[in-house]
Amino acid sequence: MKILIVEDEPIHADRFEMLAEQLGYEVAGICDNAFDALDCFHQKAPDLLLLDIHIRGEVDGIQLAERINQTRPMPIVFVTSMQDDETFARAQSVHPIAFILKPFDTLQLQRAIELAVSRLSSNPTPALSNFEQNDLVLPDCLFVKVREKLEKVIFDDILFLESEGRYTMLHTVGGRKFAIRIPLGELEEKLPTSRFARTHRSYLINLKWLQSVDLQDMLVLVKDKTVSLSKGFRDQILARLDQV
Repeated sequence: MKILIVEDEPIHADRFEMLAEQLGYEVAGICDNAFDALDCFHQKAPDLLLLDIHIRGEVDGIQLAERINQTRPMPIVFVTSMQDDETFARAQSVHPIAFILKPFDTLQLQRAIELAVSRLSSNPTPALSNFEQNDLVLPDCLFVKVREKLEKVIFDDILFLESEGRYTMLHTVGGRKFAIRIPLGELEEKLPTSRFARTHRSYLINLKWLQSVDLQDMLVLVKDKTVSLSKGFRDQILARLDQV
């Protein structure tokens, strides 16, 4: 997950960056004003905005959040030293996921980021404890929990998925593997049928990478990787090839 940090005090900006990286997230950019932040937003397409309210320039953090939300609504975490009621009321108008007062600790930031990621889900889980137990499926990607961080895996990078009992093993084009805490059948229901298809009770492939179907040995080739093909799913795969 990519985080855009907007903070005009170098000491705090460095601390935000350090904490974000310690938690395992990618920093899309660090800006001290709204102009540079908007430019970074359009170029880097961050997933989360970590934003101070009092920043350099005529546009403050709340106005920046409003402009960004007009383009692409996204989770916002305000981190600020401003505690007055008027500022808090203005901040509420952009519906931030969290409002953290300086000074803050690592746990505060970690929990705020995790809640923000849960907001990204089309079916957000209401409780943090539940969030920590479930990986998130979005319209174009998965967020997979790896140790204490969430990693973004876009659909085009998925080669195939393999059933491992109550888990699903996700294989990527680059050769990485992720263990997802969802059975393959349940995960299949969350993924777009236009992109993925079953070849076997234990395998779900990304049709983008399907190269060939071997009806004699009952195998499919997915970007040079062989995956089992069962009779029960053979006709479905052949039908999908006709659609292509």
